[in-house]
Amino acid sequence: MRPLPPELLRSFVAVAQTGSFTTAAERVCLTQPTVSQHIRRLEDLLNRPLFERDTRNVRLSRHGEALQDYAARILELMDKAVSSVSGPPLHGTVRLGLSEDFAATRLTSALAAFVQRNPEVELVIATALSGTLFRDLDEDRYDLVFAKRLPGSQRGRVIRIEPLCWCVGPDSRIDGGEAVLPLALHPEPSISRTRVLEVLKAANRPCRIAAVSASVAALKAAVIAGLGVSAFAGYVIPDGLVRLDADLPDLGLLEYVIDRPAVASPAVLELESILTSAARAL
Repeated sequence: MRPLPPELLRSFVAVAQTGSFTTAAERVCLTQPTVSQHIRRLEDLLNRPLFERDTRNVRLSRHGEALQDYAARILELMDKAVSSVSGPPLHGTVRLGLSEDFAATRLTSALAAFVQRNPEVELVIATALSGTLFRDLDEDRYDLVFAKRLPGSQRGRVIRIEPLCWCVGPDSRIDGGEAVLPLALHPEPSISRTRVLEVLKAANRPCRIAAVSASVAALKAAVIAGLGVSAFAGYVIPDGLVRLDADLPDLGLLEYVIDRPAVASPAVLELESILTSAARAL
């Protein structure tokens, strides 16, 4: 059995998450040549290519995809072990970014438990669209992000997978059979907006955007008022909306992920563990 040095795994996870050796090097506070050397050493140890490279892109190979989740969990357990055995009481600031659709309804008890257990940690929470959260994480505006991604994306560690569902108000007259389907959507760069418009275009289904808002409450009001149909993951369909069972194209699945820099404080790791457990238990 060949050991896998943690410094190699940290570089591997950083490249897998960012799709860039340069960005990965910034995350783990190493030089780009050092990160490249770590990946070559790891590939030599496993005798398998972990990435497919061309002049523009770095993508996980089949073997890299198999290793990614194991590597992330190994690093997480190592960080937890060190924190549990020798770490001092948690302190500092954690900047958390959440998608609004589940920030207020699905994770409140977990966040409250973290604050109660760690009174010396300042928890700063902001909500935004998932695409914005990932961009801001890369720009060091967050320490931890809980957001959504489309299957095929390499951002973060998958915590939960849910279907994306068409939703209407309980008394809506919209039945999905409209010649031009009215929509109530988030603005760009919304993950659900992108999926809805791509699916309808592929199905040659005419549509029009009747309402746009970054606020879940505003979209919910628009949908209940009958202005349009919207789409939410089954995990976070707002109270008061119902799934629309109609002859509409299947919207597929969304993946809920947690993403953070490869190097994180004990407080960030503790919050990540709590949110992961809470999301998987619901």
